[in-house]
Amino acid sequence: MNSFDEALALASKEKGTTTPTPAVVSVGDEIVVAVKAEARAVKARVTKVKAAKEKKRGRGDWIYSLEFFGGDAPTTTKKTRLTHLAWSMRSGSSRYVRLLGMGSGARVVAPMVGGSELAFRLLARRYGAEVAYTPMMSAEDFAADEAYRRKWLQTKDDDDEGPLVAHFCGNDPTTLGKACALAVREFPLIDGVDLNLGCPQRIAYSGHFGSYLLGDEDRDLVKRLVAAMRASTPQSVAVCVKIRLLDSHAATLRLVRDLAEAGAAVIAVHARKRATWHKRGPGARDGPADLDAVRKIVDDLQSQEEDDGPKVKIVTNGNVRSFADVAANLARTGAAGVMCAEPLLDDPMLFGGGSAADSHEARLDLALEYLDLARRYPNPAGFRSVAFHVRRICVAALEKYDLLDDLLDDLLDLESLEKAREDLLLCRDYATSKKPFVPDPDRAKRAKDRKQKRTDARQARRRFEERLARKAKRNGKPLDFYLRAGADPPTRDELDAIKCLPTDAARLDRWKRDFSQVCFHFLLNPNGCSRGDSCAFLHAAGDTASGGGPNDDDDDALVNG
Repeated sequence: MNSFDEALALASKEKGTTTPTPAVVSVGDEIVVAVKAEARAVKARVTKVKAAKEKKRGRGDWIYSLEFFGGDAPTTTKKTRLTHLAWSMRSGSSRYVRLLGMGSGARVVAPMVGGSELAFRLLARRYGAEVAYTPMMSAEDFAADEAYRRKWLQTKDDDDEGPLVAHFCGNDPTTLGKACALAVREFPLIDGVDLNLGCPQRIAYSGHFGSYLLGDEDRDLVKRLVAAMRASTPQSVAVCVKIRLLDSHAATLRLVRDLAEAGAAVIAVHARKRATWHKRGPGARDGPADLDAVRKIVDDLQSQEEDDGPKVKIVTNGNVRSFADVAANLARTGAAGVMCAEPLLDDPMLFGGGSAADSHEARLDLALEYLDLARRYPNPAGFRSVAFHVRRICVAALEKYDLLDDLLDDLLDLESLEKAREDLLLCRDYATSKKPFVPDPDRAKRAKDRKQKRTDARQARRRFEERLARKAKRNGKPLDFYLRAGADPPTRDELDAIKCLPTDAARLDRWKRDFSQVCFHFLLNPNGCSRGDSCAFLHAAGDTASGGGPNDDDDDALVNG
């Protein structure tokens, strides 16, 4: 049965009337409308969506301008609320784009390395999130390796999760286009594909992707990347790009226009300037985002596009700390949607209007809910990422009752999820006074010391990176020149070869030569690294990253730019 027959069948079954949810179509969508009196159907294209006047909204909240075409009749235009017509979608934009076109401000989970996996996305959706991005995936690995695709692009097998965007990094148009085509073909519930142009981390610098593609010298490459995404996916899949602000409004606006002309339908603007991995300050996550800069982008696009509005949807990212900020930021920027990362990790209920912020009990219940989802949908980044989520949600309660270290130590594998659950339940009993909590000064001191060691290790690592960056600059080399040396973890074959060396001294010499920044004991000592999360060396394995860089136990490393 074709679309015309489906529309006619719908008209017959429903006696010529349907009542769709307001603003279910967007500009550019094509629909099929049944003409009951003539027992036929006609095609129409949506050319404009306008909110009805408040006093006339009894017949529908939105007025759609339809351009009818096809057949022998001349093209005609009609305004309608669609509430009295039998119609069906013929072709159109993704659910993401349609949601952004509704005018209510879509609530979007940002792409986060190790943070926006399926279990966390489902938790956030339960509490108001409407759209979600996957963690960052390497386009090169995704295009070449089916096992990588199945591991990192998690979807629900038994149900539609909701609007989902596959988030890629890369700098080769052919490879990126292939990755996008495979994502759509093998994961039919994907609503969009996204290019990372915002990541400021060292891995992005080394791989020449993310925010390091935003320079003028790479503009032609960026346009070819977006064009390849558009050419390799159907029109029903949104091509999206996530960017940062450039040094001037004119430069940022020119970038946005270039991306739209190349085929981008959605651009998420992280309203901070592009940063460098070796320096904190403007562009890093410290300080407020410049939402007024997003407003200027939206206004300039609207003033220079046709009356039906801009061809590209802008999503604002930054300065969301509470539910009230969602509506305030949408009003301030005029954006079609609002994206959130860090605050959502701390409070997954943020988008829904509720909050667990003031209650240890509510936060522990939320962490238990996440843990149940993580059991059903294992985190592909491993149990460190599971521990990361739990810690972000309820760290204050865990620290208050001296259970944080227990939980971090217990979350090692699938079987240990139950032990971690017991830790959370015990903490909840303390928080609700179901069980009396008796402070243990020695235990509290050990926890404080361990926390300080973690802080010291992070600071030592940053000082080390800054020192090597200065050395590279003095010697006229790329800033990550010395940091690349010895930072890549050994492969399984390389590990086996080192283990076969005759003496400990020989093994250590080989390690210092080739893997000097990676923790020797983490990978070769049967008992692991005794320093644990306070070790300043990299705790990394060659097959555990999704493109997010080494594991240095820095929470920031888990959040994508």
